[in-house]
Amino acid sequence: MAKLLTVMPQKKFKTEDLKIGTLIRDVQTGDLALLVQRVNLFDSTDNEDSLWIWELIWTGPATDCHNRNTPYIEESIIDLLNSSVWEVISVDES
Repeated sequence: MAKLLTVMPQKKFKTEDLKIGTLIRDVQTGDLALLVQRVNLFDSTDNEDSLWIWELIWTGPATDCHNRNTPYIEESIIDLLNSSVWEVISVDES
């Protein structure tokens, strides 16, 4: 009897991989996003854990005035990258 093995892909990206200046591409639309700023949403409160939000600036065929500047929760960016919905084009090393 043959055995069927399912191999789950390893998570490739981690929060440490996201940096200001990282360029990301939406695989479906071809739009490009630049990571501009990282902010802790609960920075002013002592009782909450950190919730990191990234500001992204988008350009491309599916981008208009309504979705050019968008905030994303850091974990959602990681999930989109690890599921290959988005891909990293380049990272600003400066």
